[in-house]
Amino acid sequence: MVLIIMNARAVEALVALLSEQKSTKELAKTIGVTYVRASQIVRQLVQEGFAVREGGTVRLADTAHATLFKKVVARFDPKKLLAGSIEKVAIAVLTPRAIAGIERQTGLSYWTIRRSLVSLMQIGAVKEDDGRHGLVGDEELMLFLRLLNERELQALVEPYAEVVYAGADCLLKKVPREKDARGSPTAFSVFWRYGVHLRPIYQYLLQPEKKGLKVEEVLVHALVFSRSPVEMTDCAIFYAKNRGSIDSGEARELAKKFGVQDALADLKGYVSNLEIPRPGLFLPWEEYAEKARLYDLSPESLVPQPAYPGFAEELGRRVRKGVDVYVFGGEAMRIRGLKRATKDTDIVVEDASDFRALTHALRSMGYRRLGGDETTKADAKLDPSGIFVKEGSPRVDVFVRTVCGKFRLSTSMKRRSECKKHGRLSFCVMSNEDIFLLKSVTDREGDIYDMIQLARAPNFEWRSVANELYEQERITKARFCLGLLDSVEIIQERENIRAPFYDALVNHCMDHAILDAVSRWKATTMAQIKEFVDYPDYRLRSRIEKLIKEGRLTRKKNGELVTPPSPD
Repeated sequence: MVLIIMNARAVEALVALLSEQKSTKELAKTIGVTYVRASQIVRQLVQEGFAVREGGTVRLADTAHATLFKKVVARFDPKKLLAGSIEKVAIAVLTPRAIAGIERQTGLSYWTIRRSLVSLMQIGAVKEDDGRHGLVGDEELMLFLRLLNERELQALVEPYAEVVYAGADCLLKKVPREKDARGSPTAFSVFWRYGVHLRPIYQYLLQPEKKGLKVEEVLVHALVFSRSPVEMTDCAIFYAKNRGSIDSGEARELAKKFGVQDALADLKGYVSNLEIPRPGLFLPWEEYAEKARLYDLSPESLVPQPAYPGFAEELGRRVRKGVDVYVFGGEAMRIRGLKRATKDTDIVVEDASDFRALTHALRSMGYRRLGGDETTKADAKLDPSGIFVKEGSPRVDVFVRTVCGKFRLSTSMKRRSECKKHGRLSFCVMSNEDIFLLKSVTDREGDIYDMIQLARAPNFEWRSVANELYEQERITKARFCLGLLDSVEIIQERENIRAPFYDALVNHCMDHAILDAVSRWKATTMAQIKEFVDYPDYRLRSRIEKLIKEGRLTRKKNGELVTPPSPD
């Protein structure tokens, strides 16, 4: 909850006080405001320790942050450093961050952040390095901004509270158990409600208070508070105990907001005994397994079994007609050596006849189809035609023609697949590029890690990803570009892997947004379109002109923009 102390007038008032002390009336005249407004500004500056009253005048205080202000503004233009949202962004980049991270930390829009960063870079206060923005190595500037941030937080919480996270709309703090404190209990303080009984020595609190915290919020807050392998392993127990009721997509979005998306992905892999990027975050898996059994959990039940080749061979013997199955997801990656294990096998077939044949074969192998009350929220989002399970065997998720309710099994996807015959069954493994695209729309944090491995695979063809995206949007009339753009930006931020078609993808998304604004929301001018599409005027104007040239937009004689009628 990083506040904004300074508005433009408050900054002007401080600058005016640099040279000499002034009366409130003189200050009002100097900065061009009314006496009443000047009095409000003086009161704010005095409360914040930047100024003091002496008789009938006001002067700069002798506090540490007021003294640092004098030094800092001697080198940096104060209006371009502190006014309005710029201060909020400057404080956020005390730790170097990509723009997506600044958005999550501050709650500001992309273009507000861009404008603030441009202002900060113009005065030499901020630099960009590998897509991350951070303060230059000016010790007094960094100390000044840290003092501002700390003073704001101290004003919000009890003196004995430790603020662990401060964001745009809330903060997380821990307080000694015996102390009184404001806020709603969360994280380890409420694990007991979900069957995990701990004895924390702190209260873990969300401020401001919020009634009815969801299980996803409790988990993500606990990840934010976790500072040791023991605490992270407790989070893993909590996740394993409540896995069926946790909405994976909602947990992912919350984790992004609080900056713990990597920890959440690691946690999910850890409970399944999969390879994870940072194994040191947790206790050894054997210790987790021992602890899980104390909570009546079977840790081995979450460890996936491989499907290929044994499963494919038996399925080929059982199926009664020729069936082509196309395997994607984690099992396809495991077959290619890009993943150690996966929890299930994702398969897509071409039509209902193949689905019936596959269902019959699976049942003859001892599989049963899960009922609706046995599936999780995450299962429902992916929308498979059938989920089949068998004790000690890999779970099988079967899709008919459409994957995850979104992508179609296209001719180009089938052509790129590698197929091997097992009896009447053709077991086809989709290309890495198609798997990458399919994973971009799942809203599962673990899939981001998988996409990183796919992008690093030898001979990965980014062009195929882009071409298939355009083909899918053509045949489905749906918009998948924003989901792909979001995933590509996360990968770039985390691993510095830049998709060669990134700029084209941004333009493609912008074009769709403009067309939606015109056709769906009846925006007819650039000013109206800008209300829906937050891009600089010059870029927006360029894309509009391109859409007009392509015949996807029409400009009427009165200057209004419309979409041309669809051909009969």
